[in-house]
Amino acid sequence: MINRLLGLFKSKVSGGSIPSSGAWFYSPQGYLIAYGTTVPTDGTAGYAPGCIFVHTDGTAGTTDYINEGTSTSCDFNPLAALTAAQEALLGATAGVATASKAVILDASGHVASGAMVLDDITPGTGISTGTGTVCEHRVTKIGGLYKTEILIDLTGLNDGGTANDIIGVDGGTANCHIGQITAAKNGTIISGRVTCFETPAGGDPDIDIYHADGATGAQDANIDSADSGSAVQLINHGDWTAEDLDYLTTMPAADEYLYLACGTCTGADYTAGILLIELWGV
Repeated sequence: MINRLLGLFKSKVSGGSIPSSGAWFYSPQGYLIAYGTTVPTDGTAGYAPGCIFVHTDGTAGTTDYINEGTSTSCDFNPLAALTAAQEALLGATAGVATASKAVILDASGHVASGAMVLDDITPGTGISTGTGTVCEHRVTKIGGLYKTEILIDLTGLNDGGTANDIIGVDGGTANCHIGQITAAKNGTIISGRVTCFETPAGGDPDIDIYHADGATGAQDANIDSADSGSAVQLINHGDWTAEDLDYLTTMPAADEYLYLACGTCTGADYTAGILLIELWGV
């Protein structure tokens, strides 16, 4: 009976019956399934490409092998366990964000429910190379709403020597923007606010936020030098102290770069000061 069933699948058991060990399912290219206490030696003929060998004496990770060679020269290798990334794909539903699962976009390129973490934005080297400076970004999308968060620890940056100078690494370092706003990553910005978590010290606490169309604005240069015309002030709060919260009066436009500039300056390095910039876009 077993051979009749196997015949329907164009396979057979070697010897006409199932032996006590080494049962083989056979195809015109060679054996398809085999088992035993010894894995076939590389180069052995008679095993079809893709043949599964069940190693009955194996332990974790060495019980199942697959022939990645040819029918005339086998090459049996253990079947690898799924990686963490592959595990995360199992059970993922397109368009739905699920805890501990990968996010797969739906046909429209969106997540229908739950949150989606998008590519973050990158600060310029005139900010990111400051000693002790932290400038971290996160962009998430929930439904049709984008949220951009920029957390910056001013430590190691310099406020320049004249009012409205760009804040960055001392010495006229170029590329002092804190990130670029794009419609694809951040949406169209409709609201924004700044929270001070730690009072700025060392440099002057009067810190403003601008946008400009150039990425190369240098520390200690006037903020207008970063723009082909005039940079646009987004917030003019005055001196920041811990727990201050203020809202942007102008929203950053698409493709513009964000900068910090001093309202008044001391020409000194910051030794403290943490700001969180939050932007909402659609």
